[in-house]
Amino acid sequence: MIEIMRRIFLTIVVLLFSWNVFSQGIQFETGSWKEVLQKAKQENKLIFVDLYTTWCGPCKKMAAETFPQQVVGDYFNKNFVNYKIDAEKGEGPELAGKYEVSAYPTLVFVNAAGELVYKFMGVRTADKLIAEGEKAVRLYALAPRIAAMEKEYEQGKRGKVFLGEYYALLKESGAGGGIVLNEYLKCLSDGELLLEENVSNIGNISTFDPVLFDRLVKGIKKVEGENKKLGNRLNASVMKSLSACFATCVKEKDEKALEGILGVKAGLGNLENGMSAMMGGGKSYLPAEQLRLDFYSNNRLDDKFKTLMNEYMIAQQQENSIDSLRKTEEITNQHFKMLIDSAKMKNDSTAIVSIKKTMGMASLFGGVKYKLLSSFVISATRHYWKITDQQNVGEKKKCIDWVNYAYQLDRTPATAWGCADLMEEIGDKQGAKRLLIDVLEVIKNNSLSDAEPKDIQSVKERVEKM
Repeated sequence: MIEIMRRIFLTIVVLLFSWNVFSQGIQFETGSWKEVLQKAKQENKLIFVDLYTTWCGPCKKMAAETFPQQVVGDYFNKNFVNYKIDAEKGEGPELAGKYEVSAYPTLVFVNAAGELVYKFMGVRTADKLIAEGEKAVRLYALAPRIAAMEKEYEQGKRGKVFLGEYYALLKESGAGGGIVLNEYLKCLSDGELLLEENVSNIGNISTFDPVLFDRLVKGIKKVEGENKKLGNRLNASVMKSLSACFATCVKEKDEKALEGILGVKAGLGNLENGMSAMMGGGKSYLPAEQLRLDFYSNNRLDDKFKTLMNEYMIAQQQENSIDSLRKTEEITNQHFKMLIDSAKMKNDSTAIVSIKKTMGMASLFGGVKYKLLSSFVISATRHYWKITDQQNVGEKKKCIDWVNYAYQLDRTPATAWGCADLMEEIGDKQGAKRLLIDVLEVIKNNSLSDAEPKDIQSVKERVEKM
């Protein structure tokens, strides 16, 4: 009996031990950085490093929720030597400096020589963390080929086949491609540019090239009448690339590229579509004046910003007057109210549901333009106020007028809240209160309003505190 009990006990111990071994998450090394490098060299693995701090909440979240998961441990323990270190203690500050850590958590993948392969910041769920690991492994595997082709490129090697292979490799690695993609596309004939894979690649252009874009605009105009579907795909790819080029020109402070981008937009019909901008098309679908103002504000071209902002607001208030907006709004609301009343008289619940869906879609598509315009005016006015003479009564009055205009474009609790914040920042607390009271009245008097009760309550509570 004793022998049987002993065997049962041993079996339980073994099972518990096995469970602890095989159901654990990431196993982190506890030695020095030198020892970790040595182990990575011996095992021919990359090193995964979690650079954290004791005060970092997201760091604690990953340590408690992501790292302990078995699926994460299975992947990381097999493929990496894992190491975690406090970035503010011991060897931590040196490593944080070496890998240019500016936020936490920062997670890095390095080779056995301590050279950075890949890094990212922020919390990741189990599947997202594994995806980051897979990306690091892929980058590491491609690194020798990329380095070899980079050397050839720097030595002046060009040609369609080489550039195509080099770009494909950069794309696969996640490194983008930049100017290499531009050079490759410029090597192609007009017919080759219209092949499916190249139409898709066009959407990845991130550096403005006037010669290349001139060809693309001509290509769009040529195929629009012959193959509308292809023309639409090509147009969408060009607009997507213009958004990326705009981001690049802002970063590089390249005003010449900005004007080139706006010239291409004009050549395409200066497409302005708020819905397309919101659905992933990017800033290229915004008006040219907004893009210029965005460029000027980001690059502290204050005089240019102020001049254009004044001109822009005069034009907007004339083109999109509040009187005409209210009239259109009134007609639309009356139309839908009549339809709903008619359906109610017939006791047609199906029709009521259908009408309300139509109202929602009409509100969505019709309101996007003014919602985006309102948001832009708020943002631009805030910047204008920061760079202007705040003691100038005329400038203050002008900014308050612009804020009120932004609110009138989109009389919703969210916009009213943002406008009230800016109004108080400018120094008009009473104006902010009047604006919030107004939005409550608008909602109260509009039976078709879809404002959320919690948002309405938040506005009411804010008014009471003012």
